[in-house]
Amino acid sequence: MGYSRNRISAYHYQESEVYIIESKSGFYDQKSIMEINLKDTLRNLRRAKNITQETLADYLGITPQSVGKWERGEGYPDITMLPKIAIYFDVTVDELLDVSRARIEERIQAYRDESMECVYAGDTERNIALWEKAYGEFPNDCRVMSNLMGALQMIQEWKIPQEVTDRMVSLGERILQESRDTKLREDAISALCYTYKRVGDDEKALHYANMGGSLHCTKEVLVSFAQEGEEGIAATQEYIRSMLERVAFSAGCDLLRKGDYSTEERIHVYEFCIKLLKLPVSEEDAKLYADNVARFYQMIAWQYAYGENAEKTLEALENMTKYAVIASEDGAGNYRGLLVNRLEYDSEKRARNYRGNACNLSLDDLKKKEFDFVRQEERFRKVVKELEQNALTV
Repeated sequence: MGYSRNRISAYHYQESEVYIIESKSGFYDQKSIMEINLKDTLRNLRRAKNITQETLADYLGITPQSVGKWERGEGYPDITMLPKIAIYFDVTVDELLDVSRARIEERIQAYRDESMECVYAGDTERNIALWEKAYGEFPNDCRVMSNLMGALQMIQEWKIPQEVTDRMVSLGERILQESRDTKLREDAISALCYTYKRVGDDEKALHYANMGGSLHCTKEVLVSFAQEGEEGIAATQEYIRSMLERVAFSAGCDLLRKGDYSTEERIHVYEFCIKLLKLPVSEEDAKLYADNVARFYQMIAWQYAYGENAEKTLEALENMTKYAVIASEDGAGNYRGLLVNRLEYDSEKRARNYRGNACNLSLDDLKKKEFDFVRQEERFRKVVKELEQNALTV
């Protein structure tokens, strides 16, 4: 798909689907465009053509003082004048503004880097604001749209506001219509499926679910099969780890959410999930699964609490605390188990949608009324104290 030489509203890069000038209102804010580096480019073009500021000003029908201000970066031409200036120097608008693909990539990478800081800190609100800003700057870049969708997906509430739903649908549909990138399309399909499910539209959720690929033809399956050497071992180990985690959450979350299961049945499933997560490694590598195991013990504690079984509730809370503390410990390195020894961990680079660490999350759980009947127990107070000692100040 080509582009008009000086047509601002349709101007884009053929290779990367990145639109530069067009925005939600039709054009970018004037100042933000000129800051791209117009002043240096304009001066160099004028000197290469061997003309004075007066000559250029006469052609444009403005004062020489205005051209001087542009070249000093003290002022900016009206945005509608850019095509006329570009035509005069026989360049495209991108050459006039010195907008290169490398510059765009650098800018988007800066957004990604800052976004990862937000994700590791569990600062969902800041991450959403960051990608909203990026979307304002690159409103037609599908990568930016995808990252904005990802940030919105991190909202903790299951029932998301209607405006968030509308935004997700709008962004997802645009990606499916405009992008040919397989990863971006898959992420959009997944996000749309989850979004419609969260608002109770099962029909549309299933529509997008059916657009997904087969379990036997995912990138992870094929790479773990095709890749050789150390990289192949690492890819296969990561596939095993991720599949066990996915099965655990399918059983402990998706399955139990869909049926009317008894307390005993739910506890049985949660204990199965814990065994599954621990299966490929020993307690030496507990960091690999500690965060998720803490969540499942918390669910077990809830089930016992519903029946006011104090002993079993406290036992589950103590196990939850044990693994929440492990998950909250600082450190980085390789796991040691045979099935995971090519995988690395870094406690500072763990994505989360809550502030603090696993101990902060567990402390929030303990505030729920279900635990009021054991709140005065010494063992409960000990659990709270240990979590508070290992929680982060947020």
